[in-house]
Amino acid sequence: MKISCSRLLRTVTGAAALLLLSSPLVSAPALAHGSSDAAPPSRFIVTFNERAAASSSTREQAYVDAGRPLGAGVTELRRTGSGGTVVEVDPGLTAEETAAVVSALASVPDVEHVEPDVLLYPSAAAPNDPLYPRQWNLQASGGGADAAAAWTSSTGKGQVVAVVDTGITAHTDLQAQILPGYDLISDPAVASDGNGRDPDPRDEGDWYANGSCGRTVGSASTWHGTHVSGIVAASANNGTGISGVAPGARILPVRALGTCGGYMSDISDGIMWAAGGQLPGVPLNATPARVINLSLGGVSTCSAAMQKAVDFAAERGALVVAAAGNDNIPADRSQPANCNNVLAVGATDRNGSRAPYSNFGPLVDLMAPGGNTSGDSSGGILSTINNGRSVPAEEGYTYYQGTSMAAPHVSGAAALLLSADPGLTSRQVESTLLETARELPGSCAPRCGPGLLNISAAVAAVASPFADVPKSMQFSDDMRWMAEAGISTGWTEADGTSTYRPLEPVKRDAMAAFMYRLAGSPDFTPPRVSPFADVSTGNPFYREISWLAAEGISTGWVEGSGTSTYRPLQPVNRDAMAAFMYRYAGSPDTSVPPNSPFTDIAPTNRFYTEISWLASKGISTGWAGGSGTSTYRPLNPVKRDAMAAFMHRFDTAFNR
Repeated sequence: MKISCSRLLRTVTGAAALLLLSSPLVSAPALAHGSSDAAPPSRFIVTFNERAAASSSTREQAYVDAGRPLGAGVTELRRTGSGGTVVEVDPGLTAEETAAVVSALASVPDVEHVEPDVLLYPSAAAPNDPLYPRQWNLQASGGGADAAAAWTSSTGKGQVVAVVDTGITAHTDLQAQILPGYDLISDPAVASDGNGRDPDPRDEGDWYANGSCGRTVGSASTWHGTHVSGIVAASANNGTGISGVAPGARILPVRALGTCGGYMSDISDGIMWAAGGQLPGVPLNATPARVINLSLGGVSTCSAAMQKAVDFAAERGALVVAAAGNDNIPADRSQPANCNNVLAVGATDRNGSRAPYSNFGPLVDLMAPGGNTSGDSSGGILSTINNGRSVPAEEGYTYYQGTSMAAPHVSGAAALLLSADPGLTSRQVESTLLETARELPGSCAPRCGPGLLNISAAVAAVASPFADVPKSMQFSDDMRWMAEAGISTGWTEADGTSTYRPLEPVKRDAMAAFMYRLAGSPDFTPPRVSPFADVSTGNPFYREISWLAAEGISTGWVEGSGTSTYRPLQPVNRDAMAAFMYRYAGSPDTSVPPNSPFTDIAPTNRFYTEISWLASKGISTGWAGGSGTSTYRPLNPVKRDAMAAFMHRFDTAFNR
C-alpha cells in the first residue's frame, strides 16, 4: 500500500547517529510545521534481543556501559506494547554527546535497534476564532464531502473510532458518543495531570509558555482531540451545535499528546491499545476500534515503533487513517502518513482545491475537506472545542484548518461504511473510499493526484436496500439488483426497514411474481376463471400465476379429479426452477450434451435438458466437488439469495 520506510538499525554509529540527532523527527510547533528551534531528543526506544529483554540486569549493564565514557546516565523508563524499552539519556548532554551515548548503546550485542522517542504534534493549522454556523465540508456542493445524503443509509451506529490525540473535554455535542478511553502519556510533565498513565483521557490542555518546549513563542491549548472528535461524530439532530460525519458512531479517546506534543512510544502504544492490544500495566481496551484516527505527525521517515503499531492494528482488522501533514512537501517525508498500512489524507479548501499547506504526492491516498482560513474563518472546518486558554473552561465551537481536520472526515466515512456492512474488511473499506472519490472540483480539476472524499457515493456502494443483506454477503449484488430492477421489494419490517430474507426458500407464488416482473410486468388480463383449483382469483399473486400458465411456463399438477393445482405456498425445487427458466426463455433449441455437467443429474432425468441448458448459459454452476466435478442438488429448495443470482445471470445472458 505504501513504499517501505527506512530504518535506523543497530549498526548506526558516529556521524550517522549525529545526523539523526541533529535532524529530529519533528521540528514543528503544535499547530504548524516548519519551525527549526526544537531541542534534540533525549528519549529513545531500544529493542533488545529476547534474552536481554527478559533480564533487567543485562539491560542495566548495557546502559552503564554506554554512558560510562562520558559519565552519563541512561535511565530505563518503561516497556512498550511492541516489546521495546523506553530510555532517557542524560538530558544535560549536548547533541554530540547524546549521539555518542546512543551509538555506544546501539553497538551493544544484545541491542537490535535504537530509535529516538521523539515528539509528534497535532496536524491542524492555526485556527481562527469567529464562529460561522455553516459546515460546507459536509455539503454536496463545492469542495464538500457530501455526508448528509449518506445518513439515510448509515449513521455509523455500532462502530468505534479511536482518536489518538490530546484527549477529550466535556462537550454537549459529544457526551453521548464518548466511550471510556485511556491516558497513555507516560511522562507527567507532558501529561500535565500530576501523574503518568491513567484511565482518565481528559484533555488537561497542551499549552506551553514562552521558552518552553525548546521554542521561543508559547502557545495556548488547542483542544485538538475535541475538535477532531467533533468532526468524526458530533451529535446530529439534537438542536445543538454541529453534526459529525458519523453522528451515530462512538469515540474512543486515547490521550497520547500533551504539553509540547507526544512521544512516539506513547502514540504507538495508543494505536496498539485502541486496536485491542495488551500494554504493560494497562488494562485491555474493552471496546477495540475498527477505525483509528491519527491527526498528528512530523517530518521524518516512518519509525520502526510506529510501523509495528500500525501493522498490529491492521492485523486486528482496524483501518488506520493518518493526516498527510501541513508542510506543503511530499507526504513521503511525513510520519505516520508515510508508514505502510495507513490511509494518508491530504486537505482541500472549500472550493475543492488542494489547501496550500497540505502535503502532497503519490503517498497521499485521498483528499478530504481540511479548510483554508487565510481569507476568513468560515473557510475552515467548524467543530467542537473548549474555550479555555490553558486549562479546560466552557465548551464552544470554532474553525480550524489542517490535514488534522481532513483525516477525521475519512475516519467518519469509514465508520459509516462499517455500520452499513460490518462484514467489510479494512481493505474493502479503503478501496471503496478510493474508488468512489470524485475528481477535485477546484484548481486541480479535472484531476491532479488523489480524488476528493465522496461520502454519499461510498456509502451507496456498500449500503443495501435490504437491512439483512450486507455487502459482504454472497449474492449481495444480485439481491441489490432485484430491488433496483423492481423484481423484489422484500418485506417492510416494524422498524421501517426492508428485509429480503435471503435464506428463506422461494415459494411458487413468489416465483411467479419474480418472473412476471422480470418480463417487465406486461399488460395481461387474467382470466375470470382460475386455471388452478388452488389459486383463487382473489389471490394477491393471481395475475402473475395465471400469466405464468398462459405463457406455458408452468402447467402445475393434474390431480385425480382432473383439475390442475399450482401449490402456490410450496417451495420451488432447483429442478423446477430450471424448467421455469428454460420455458421463460422460449424453450430454445439446445444441444443436449451426452455427458451431464453435474454428477447428480443423469441424462435420463426428466429435467435433464433444462438443467444442462442452465449450465451451458452460466446461469447455474452448481457446487464444486472433488476432481473437478459439480453437483446440482435438484431436489433442494431454491433459497431467495440463489434465486436472485439465477435471475440476474439470466437477465445478463439474454440482455433483457
